[in-house]
Amino acid sequence: MENFNPFLLTNLRITEAGLTEVGPSWSHLATYFPYYRMYYIKSGAARMFMRDTTLELQPGQIYFIPAFSIIGAECNEKMLHYWLHFHLDVTTSSYLTIYEPHLSVEALPDDEKIFQLIHENFNSSTQDTSLHRMLAYTSLSQYLFSRFLPDKDISPDKARFIPVLQYIEQHLNTNISNAELSKIMCLNGTYFSNTFAKHFGISPKQYILQKRIGAAAGMLIETDKTVKEIAFYYGYENEMYFYRIFQKITGMTPEKYRRHFRRNNHTSD
Repeated sequence: MENFNPFLLTNLRITEAGLTEVGPSWSHLATYFPYYRMYYIKSGAARMFMRDTTLELQPGQIYFIPAFSIIGAECNEKMLHYWLHFHLDVTTSSYLTIYEPHLSVEALPDDEKIFQLIHENFNSSTQDTSLHRMLAYTSLSQYLFSRFLPDKDISPDKARFIPVLQYIEQHLNTNISNAELSKIMCLNGTYFSNTFAKHFGISPKQYILQKRIGAAAGMLIETDKTVKEIAFYYGYENEMYFYRIFQKITGMTPEKYRRHFRRNNHTSD
């Protein structure tokens, strides 16, 4: 029996698309950014710093940047680039947690035109809600995304964590216990925690914390809910504790984070 490939069911939802020239001030968007991104560099160059590697952005390549992965950036002169911001469904994002995607691949002759078509159709769809525009930019974006998928097969040993990761994503506003998660995999609690940490490099508790703060960050950008409402929604009855955790992980207070990305998110990337 062939292994099922979950990426066949990927649901990709674009939130923004643009063509922008950036310069030295561009590093302001290199912080705790809650969206996945793809880039096509038309001219110029820049660097994006991740925890374990550095992406050298330059013409001739297209790039995939996972959400919350960038810790710094550098653009000493000018860089003109197409960019896409998007969400992925829970299953796909869970698999990408286990199977690292390619972060850059060689650009093909038609890639610039594809990015241009996505940009034009997505931004036109705000005035023209016709189905063909939505299908055009969605299918083209999924094609680009497919180029970054890992080459290796889905290992049953790692894939068995997918139900756990999905459960976490779907219950971030509840109190998730280690007992609940270990029960999903029919494992002893201690053994589950140790195995999880071995695969992901952090404990289940720390993983949940990072996911919860990431979801709260997205809500700060996309909604007008107060910081208190968001904190309570994600189970933080003590608002000041939420403040401390949020600032420790993102480097900003919730209010500053909201102002920062609402000011910049819709003008450049």
